[in-house]
Amino acid sequence: MSSTLVIAGHWTGGDPAYPSTLAALHACADGFSARKPDWNIRLVPFGAGVAFTEALAQAQATGWAPIVVPIHEESTFDAGQRTLDALDGGLTPLIEGAHSIDVDCGFGFLSALSNVDLSDGPDLEDRLRRALDTARATIAGRDVVVAASSMRPLLGLSSVLALGVDLEARTSQNLQLTSMLTRVLSTKAKRNLLASPMGDEAAPTNWGTAPGSGAAGGIGAIVGALGGRIVPTGQFLRAICDLDSALADANLVIVAEPRLHSPSLADASLDVITDVAGLYALPVVALAAESSLAAHERAQWGLHGQFLTDGALTLGEAGERIARTWAR
Repeated sequence: MSSTLVIAGHWTGGDPAYPSTLAALHACADGFSARKPDWNIRLVPFGAGVAFTEALAQAQATGWAPIVVPIHEESTFDAGQRTLDALDGGLTPLIEGAHSIDVDCGFGFLSALSNVDLSDGPDLEDRLRRALDTARATIAGRDVVVAASSMRPLLGLSSVLALGVDLEARTSQNLQLTSMLTRVLSTKAKRNLLASPMGDEAAPTNWGTAPGSGAAGGIGAIVGALGGRIVPTGQFLRAICDLDSALADANLVIVAEPRLHSPSLADASLDVITDVAGLYALPVVALAAESSLAAHERAQWGLHGQFLTDGALTLGEAGERIARTWAR
């Protein structure tokens, strides 16, 4: 009986040799196959951004309209317009976003849905409440989902308004804005909308402090307040990609995660992959460009080994060397 390798994860960073996650995973697989041609190999794109859209395409997930908000996006208006287009087309908007560099609190998104100007001004709170009411009527009875690639909230000490993408404290905060958001978003949802892998939970009393409410620059908070759903990206991909079935017959797992650094891994989906691998007692090797994890930290993340390219090796060479060590 032949053995099976699963290569899951993502690979980003602007390397022209690997324009997409699938291209990177294929390169690793080719290197592994050169050393172990008798192994079956399954590729599972798994992560934010390009990996997210590739995962949905590979899973042939229908009925969804994936809308990825890049971390460098300055406004969420385009995501709002694309959400309207998806709803008009009879699709379910699936908005994926992480901890954005520029956080507009989802105002651009809400402005697109409501056609209400939410630029700064003395009556912003009134306009924000009116925009929420208008947008609720616009999407009434239809599903809108945020796949949160960062579970950080919009408001609070650990929020996307308090900490930058590098997890350094932001040098200034608009306290008047955060106070206003706390008031406006302190309306309990009419129905239970916060999705959880453990089942339904009571809707939060303040969507600004809900897990994932800061995703995509604050779209999470707005979607929650409108009656949509927030789901962790990793758990969503686990279901849509049927990750459990992919690993059930595997003998080895390679997890592609370019930067293995704590605490930034808290916003990664690596733990979802290693948790599933742990159910089947599979050895897991991390493939990374760089790492600062100590041995005990790798164990905590469910990793049995790591291989670093250090900018000197191609992913094909990495795959071949992993095969030499882990697939004897």
